[in-house]
Amino acid sequence: MAANFSSTEDICERENCQSVTDVTYYVKEKKKLCDDCASTEECIGKARKGRPNLYCEKHDGEEIKLYCTTHNVAVCQLCAMIDHHDPSCVRQDIEGAIMDSRAKINILKEKAKEKLELCRVYGDHIHQCRKDTNTYLQALKDEVDSVINEAVQTDKDKEKEDLAKINQEIDEKNQNLREEIQQINEKIRKNDEEREKRIELNRSYAEKRREPIDNKQQDLQTDIKNIAEEKERKISELEKAWQDKTKTTETTIQKLDTVLENDENVVKDGHHVKISVRGELKKPLNKGEVKQVTDTILGVRFVKGAGREKYDGRIDGYDGEWKLIDTINDKIKFPAVVGYLDECNVIITDRLSGSRHTYMLDINTKNSRRVITGRGTSLILSCALLNDDKIVCGKYSEGCTENSLTECISVYDRQWKHINDVTIPKNTTFDKTRVDVAVDQDGMIIAAEWVQSKIYVINPADGNIINTIACKDNIILRGVLSSGHIIARPSPPDHKLYIIDRQGAQREIPHSGVIQNACIDPMTDDLYVVTSDEEYKTCMIDQVMSGSDMKKRRVASFPLSTKLDNRKRYFKHSRVMMTSSGKLIASDADNILVFKNRFTL
Repeated sequence: MAANFSSTEDICERENCQSVTDVTYYVKEKKKLCDDCASTEECIGKARKGRPNLYCEKHDGEEIKLYCTTHNVAVCQLCAMIDHHDPSCVRQDIEGAIMDSRAKINILKEKAKEKLELCRVYGDHIHQCRKDTNTYLQALKDEVDSVINEAVQTDKDKEKEDLAKINQEIDEKNQNLREEIQQINEKIRKNDEEREKRIELNRSYAEKRREPIDNKQQDLQTDIKNIAEEKERKISELEKAWQDKTKTTETTIQKLDTVLENDENVVKDGHHVKISVRGELKKPLNKGEVKQVTDTILGVRFVKGAGREKYDGRIDGYDGEWKLIDTINDKIKFPAVVGYLDECNVIITDRLSGSRHTYMLDINTKNSRRVITGRGTSLILSCALLNDDKIVCGKYSEGCTENSLTECISVYDRQWKHINDVTIPKNTTFDKTRVDVAVDQDGMIIAAEWVQSKIYVINPADGNIINTIACKDNIILRGVLSSGHIIARPSPPDHKLYIIDRQGAQREIPHSGVIQNACIDPMTDDLYVVTSDEEYKTCMIDQVMSGSDMKKRRVASFPLSTKLDNRKRYFKHSRVMMTSSGKLIASDADNILVFKNRFTL
């Protein structure tokens, strides 16, 4: 059930009408209408004015006249009869109920006003509370701030003290660091000084390293210059002959023209002129010499040895003429050549009895210095340069009583400080023996005991023998080719030389004379042998191989010193060496002789 009350503020609910005058709720139509609209629609059941207009929603707008106080609800007659007929339901007239309700509401209103006054007073208390507590809290805050500020100030004072300590400590550390920096700067200064010294030393070493390169360049350019001068000399000679022949031929033509001028000259001088010019016209122009010059010059080449530095080579490719270019007379009494280290430095020993010292001779400056002081029981016989720039020497040694030779092969640095000895088996039954050494292209030491049949290939890094070559005959080692094949002569000496491979197979190089010694060209593998006359007065050097081809020609010959008491033995001990530039080094027991193959046309 629901109740609706009319009001002067109600608005007419008819469509297109907004009137607020005399608006009344019509029960049947269930809407509010003004009087005009109600008349138009012939509405009935108009609500009465002057009393509450309450209508029951449950019973189709039935007017509400009662109020059930038991259930506190307004009801119409039908509701009272149907839903509120129970004896427990107390019904009251709606107007009385409204009046009772108004009275109760007014009482509540008064109580609400009293409560409102209490609220106002309570609000004042709250405001006062806020004010009082704010004042208190501000005072508390001020107290806290005062205490805290005092504590903060105390801490700031401590901070200043700590800061002073920190600054003092850091200043002390910085002072220590400054002192360390000063020391470091001093070390840096010393390092810079060391740098300058090392740079200067490096420059000096570099200059020394480049010195042989520069010398090699000068030698090569000198050789080319000499060839150019010889070529120019020969061509000038050919030009002179050509000019002479041209002039002679022109003169011949003039003679013939004179004879042919008239018959009288033909009759008178013709026969004589014919005889005189016929021989001149038959002379050849020597065209072959011009071709020979061209072919010879074009055959000249820059020869580089296998496995060597690119700059290390010489001008070759021609036969030329071997000439003695230098004779060096040093303080050594009986110099014997035993090896060489480079273009300048030749190793020689003094064959004077009781001396046995070893010297290094600079053939450019012609000065020598002793590098090994000999002993009565030891003597350097041969030497060669290892790939790491160390020097290996073969020696004569006495007192060899064990089954191995421990002091017959020694290794030195370039300042001739002894590094170590290399041991090989002893094959001789005597307590005196000697060992010759050479170095192959791989840097291995090739060693052989004199007058024995075994050759040893030794790794210089650890001194181990990596190969033993058994020869057919007793031999004396003379060198090693770039192929690895070994050059040796038989012992006793004979009219032949051996080329021995690493398996022991050998090839013979024959010669008309008895071969006392041999020499290998390190750049071309050309092979030279040393022979003598029957009385061992003259030393003769012949080329027997050019590369792999047999070739025989006399290179040089010279007499040995008359002061020698045993020339035959000297032939065996003094070597002939070929440098990479093509200089042939030998000794006549008085002087060191230097030969060079000169280009000739």
